[in-house]
Amino acid sequence: MDGQQRLSTFILLAKVLADLYNGLDPEYLEYLQASWKDRYTERKRLSFNTIGSNAEYDFQDALEHFNDSQASKNKIIENNYLKNAICLKNYLKEKEIKDINDFIKWLYFKVVFIKTTCPNISMALRIFSVLNARGLPLHAIDIFKAELLKKLANKKDQEEFVFRWNALRQKCSENESKFPKRKENKREKNAAEILFSWYLAYLNPVTSGKSMEERLADQFERLNKPPLEYLKGVEDFYNAYGEVLEMQDRHAHLLSYKDDDYLHVILCASLLHHYSDQDIEALKELLIKFYYQDWVAGQTKSTRSQTCCNIIKALKEKQSVENIASIVKKYFKDENTTQRFKENLQDDHLYEKHKRASKNSWLRPILILVEYSMSDDPRPKRIEKNDFHVEHILPQKPDLSSQWVKDFSEEERKLYTHSLANLTLLGGKKNAQASNLDFKDKKKIYMGEEIRLNKKKTFRAMTCYKMTIDIAHHYTEWTPKSLEKREKDLMSIIESALEL
Repeated sequence: MDGQQRLSTFILLAKVLADLYNGLDPEYLEYLQASWKDRYTERKRLSFNTIGSNAEYDFQDALEHFNDSQASKNKIIENNYLKNAICLKNYLKEKEIKDINDFIKWLYFKVVFIKTTCPNISMALRIFSVLNARGLPLHAIDIFKAELLKKLANKKDQEEFVFRWNALRQKCSENESKFPKRKENKREKNAAEILFSWYLAYLNPVTSGKSMEERLADQFERLNKPPLEYLKGVEDFYNAYGEVLEMQDRHAHLLSYKDDDYLHVILCASLLHHYSDQDIEALKELLIKFYYQDWVAGQTKSTRSQTCCNIIKALKEKQSVENIASIVKKYFKDENTTQRFKENLQDDHLYEKHKRASKNSWLRPILILVEYSMSDDPRPKRIEKNDFHVEHILPQKPDLSSQWVKDFSEEERKLYTHSLANLTLLGGKKNAQASNLDFKDKKKIYMGEEIRLNKKKTFRAMTCYKMTIDIAHHYTEWTPKSLEKREKDLMSIIESALEL
């Protein structure tokens, strides 16, 4: 039964009322005393069975010492029950209730505790998210923890389990920012919940629309490991995720731009099943091809989820990276992914579409992929997506007196302005005045030179990327013919990096 906080507060209130007021009606005094003394029940009304916790001692301490000012002063810092009791005492004193017997009668005849008894842990976990709407940091994994504890008969094992569980929760809490944001049932999940969610996907990689509570219940029913061994698996998974975060090569950087739960699970699985460094690098390269083609092709998570599960299963069976590649190839063939991937890259209005859907846009990651592909450094610095802007070489709104209007007809500008061939990376924030300069002046910006915009103002790009410097080196003019050439060059680089 959940509701310990509500019940403990009611019992503390009964004790405070009994001690604070003299001359209570014997009938109502009996109500109060029966509330905290458990005189007529075989089992305690309030159970504190959390191993490694001082809850039972603290609660008893609060009942005995809330009215002892000196004792309270010494213990209140660490005892939340004592704080609650003193708060209730002070509140009742301030209220100056006229007829305390009438208030106690109202309290016992109007306050109702509803007990929900679940026949098994599965049912408890499944209804937990519905009943637990009070916003406290108690989640389905806490029930799972309690039930795992019950499977341990040895007190030493119980204490070890609680210590290690709490240590894991603390690590997750301290590294909250390193976990992606996730919501379930309109509530933000914490890092520990996300970790357990990934671990469940690793243990049983199947596509499912079930909530975490339901998946935990299913896991509990099929649990075939001792609790400490099960916990060791979660700890190992957490450590594997830490290793994933420490990966600093270009493949890891490119994968980090794609926010996908299965991707984290796949990388952790490769570490947990002791693939060699060489195989893990090959796997990451394969995953870039899988995720980026899928992303550009406009596929959804639900479309690729079965393939992700198949990859996780293959890793757990220690299959070769070549076998895993065949799983991806089949998916690409079934979904016509590669054809759609190429078509979307050549969309004339690519930039406009991605500006409207910036949250899940692949445009910046694709440009970063091109930048990394043009570099010889296998461990380049990670390019942060907010450190640059997407530069239109042919401006979106060129001045009517500019060279651009002479070199491009209106129809040609509509055709090329927002195409991939006309886009590049430029460090820092966009400067509208600099963006509209003629190509001969833009080349200077692309080379890192400072240029004068007017008598008082100058401009220099914060960072000049290799792909942008390359434009300045290899093009003397920017015309429709130049754009056709660059489109071929970009498609060659991207296809070389992403095609299987």
